[in-house]
Amino acid sequence: MRNLLIALSCIMFSLTGFSQQPQYQTFKSVMKISVFKDGENIQWENKNVTVRLDYQIGSFITRLENSDFYYSNNPTFVDTDSIEYEREFILQGIFPITEIIDQRRIEQSYVVELQLINQELMLNRTIMFDMKVTRPSQSQQGNYRVFLLHGKMYNHELQLPGFEGFDNEIEVYIGFNGFWNRR
Repeated sequence: MRNLLIALSCIMFSLTGFSQQPQYQTFKSVMKISVFKDGENIQWENKNVTVRLDYQIGSFITRLENSDFYYSNNPTFVDTDSIEYEREFILQGIFPITEIIDQRRIEQSYVVELQLINQELMLNRTIMFDMKVTRPSQSQQGNYRVFLLHGKMYNHELQLPGFEGFDNEIEVYIGFNGFWNRR
């Protein structure tokens, strides 16, 4: 009987604890890459990118594969199917989440540092991103935000095979929607 009461108490505590806590949900994310080759701007995007944003501490993370960096119409394109394994890249950092949640302006700009990490390549580079957070609408149910990040990477530092033959500067855009729900 005592064990049953403890189990019921734990369940009730967890249900009330989780149902009262606010949450931030992210959805509809995209990553776009823009590079130049012989004066021509080439862009491609990946709509299959997953981002996570921890609403309590502002921790941001997205996991990318090496194939996300390849432009398939590039003549020097390496067929990703022939690559022995997929390399995982992590892009992570901390957002000023309290400011974002309390944001009253329709559009606010922030500068955030994100780390581009790949264990196999022993790569850990800081990339500065300009982040624009817009607040297109606010309802009683919660706050909706659109996050747009823009950062620049440099090919001579990263030495990623997917950018071979392109100019040095690589622009990365990441966009996603977020919904803050206080319940």
